[in-house]
Amino acid sequence: MTGIDTETLLDHLLEHNWVVLKKALPQDTLTALREEALALWQSGDFRSARVGRSGENLKSEIRNDRIHWLDEENLSDVQQRYLDFLNDIKDLLNRELFMGIASFEGHYAVYPEGSFYKAHLDRFQDADERVMSCILYLNKDWQHDFGGQLRLHLDEQMLDVEPEAGTIVLFYSDKVLHEVLPANQERLSLTGWFRRRSLRDLY
Repeated sequence: MTGIDTETLLDHLLEHNWVVLKKALPQDTLTALREEALALWQSGDFRSARVGRSGENLKSEIRNDRIHWLDEENLSDVQQRYLDFLNDIKDLLNRELFMGIASFEGHYAVYPEGSFYKAHLDRFQDADERVMSCILYLNKDWQHDFGGQLRLHLDEQMLDVEPEAGTIVLFYSDKVLHEVLPANQERLSLTGWFRRRSLRDLY
């Protein structure tokens, strides 16, 4: 895969349950995704993010970002380009780590100034479909003082990842507790999950 050291990706995931990738996507793809996210945001085509398996609970004390889900039946050209890239990662994970990934779901996320997301896991207790989380950041010229870092709660330490454009973070959805620190500037990302069929459906 262009722009990715696959051996490092796999080794780091196996040893640490997470990996950070830098500059894995072409600049024109990043720019187009950012422009699309901003256009959707400015048109009001986002909704308040919710918590819970069915997304039934609006709890602003836990998270207060806004999201726009990708529609796999109606992808834009740049969304399709990004999903083609993710399909290469999916094939790698299935081939080398036997993960059984079948699909990907994702959404644009905007964190307005002051927004955050408290520490959580991405896999719900009563659902096992999400196996690997994948976050792509779209923030050009991001500075540390802007806040909005992704904080990974690891066994040995906490790791803060700057949400800089082109940075991709992969981690096991059921193993890595994480949070989004309060953003002091508007913060953009494309967040998603590699999914498998539920094990309950196989028996």
